[in-house]
Amino acid sequence: MLIRKAFKSEIRPNGEQIRKIKQFCGCSRFVFNQALAWQNEQYEQDNQFKFSYTK
Repeated sequence: MLIRKAFKSEIRPNGEQIRKIKQFCGCSRFVFNQALAWQNEQYEQDNQFKFSYTK
């Protein structure tokens, strides 16, 4: 018999941690948008272009 347990928790970051989380999310969004713009640019140049996130 397999017994599975789960725990639910909630994080409560302080002000400095909230600031760092928002900064990280902003940086991640910037990188994503730059990659998307590059991908669209490559596709416009060559419609056969296939972009893959894996190698």
